[in-house]
Amino acid sequence: MRSKVSADVRNYYYTQDFGSPTVPNTYAYSLGGMLKVQTAPLYGVSAAIAFYTANDLGVNDHNGAPAYPHLDPLLMGTGHSLNVLGQAYLQYENHWATLRVGNQLLDTPWMWPADAFMIPNTFQAVYGALRPVAGVEIEGLRSFRYKNRTAPDYSRNNLLNLPPESLLYRQLPAEDNGALAFGVKLSAKPYGIPDLSGEAWFYRFYNLANFFWGTAHYGIPLGPVTPFVDAQFGRQWGDGANYAGPINATVYGIQGGVSTRYGMLFAAYNEIPSRHPFAVGGQRDLYNGGFISPYTQPYNADPLYTSIMNYGLVSASAPGHAWKVGFIFTPTPQWRVKYSYSWYHTAPYVQNLSANYLSVGYALTGMLQGLTLRDRLAIDHGFHNINNVPLGTLVDNRVMLQYTF
Repeated sequence: MRSKVSADVRNYYYTQDFGSPTVPNTYAYSLGGMLKVQTAPLYGVSAAIAFYTANDLGVNDHNGAPAYPHLDPLLMGTGHSLNVLGQAYLQYENHWATLRVGNQLLDTPWMWPADAFMIPNTFQAVYGALRPVAGVEIEGLRSFRYKNRTAPDYSRNNLLNLPPESLLYRQLPAEDNGALAFGVKLSAKPYGIPDLSGEAWFYRFYNLANFFWGTAHYGIPLGPVTPFVDAQFGRQWGDGANYAGPINATVYGIQGGVSTRYGMLFAAYNEIPSRHPFAVGGQRDLYNGGFISPYTQPYNADPLYTSIMNYGLVSASAPGHAWKVGFIFTPTPQWRVKYSYSWYHTAPYVQNLSANYLSVGYALTGMLQGLTLRDRLAIDHGFHNINNVPLGTLVDNRVMLQYTF
């Protein structure tokens, strides 16, 4: 086998228009990409590095420092450029096992790249996987440091340490001890049941929470259509110093629908039951009933069925329930259209919200294969900030042009 070189170039434009006359609209533009080199394996051992860059080309509005009222920092931070060595690891891999040590991407339900903007989440970690029999994979990891999507380097923190989440979690220290996780993935496909799978995980977010998470999927092929049902369950309880409060939370989810070669129709429900006491106010402590996610929360990158690109029950930081209905339409392999309408019922802790979400993607073929265009639009009614202050209707639009080679 030979060494591998992979890369992508992204051109991204992001706008947030608020219905409140007192809240300035924000936007952000960036041009950048990724270059990765992975050596050919020698007796199963290889090494890899990946460099990421994002640049605003002088387009973004940096007036009004340090608040930058018209600049959205989620895309690439508040600087004019962001250049990082995101991955640098050693790996051993064979048919039965994988062991990876260093700065890397992780792919687990609650610790993953969340690669929706310019640069993904990466973790300084030890990761291992065993594949003892067909359809079974056992994984484990221990992360020590973390680099979020807009950070210039690795540090001993998580997303709850940083604004805006730090407005809620005021007891968190400047540094944390990372996370430990174990999981098992099961698939019945090798045994003649093509659409039955599940996984279960245990996470320990040190001094924050312990977390059990499980999901299951079952589909019944009936000629051209496949009815399916999905279920998910999570249970969190405190760990160590309990810096986020005495966590004691549960989350349920169910999703069902019908899939075909042209897409799917679906309906989903999630609930985080309320537990008392739960303190509310301009700066509220998150006590029993609240649910935390140290590596996805402000990014809305969690795996709950009802989460969309800019909102969900986890980012609401409050108990409640949510519904979502929608469809995915793929008339040709090049086109992908997704629409959903969702309701989030979290009153009296934070105000209720409803949202329309539309994503349209097109992948070119032939000489331009590797070039994709995607536009994602969310219109949120009842939007509010981290302190539950109403911001009117939010129109959130994200356009990305990417070439992968």
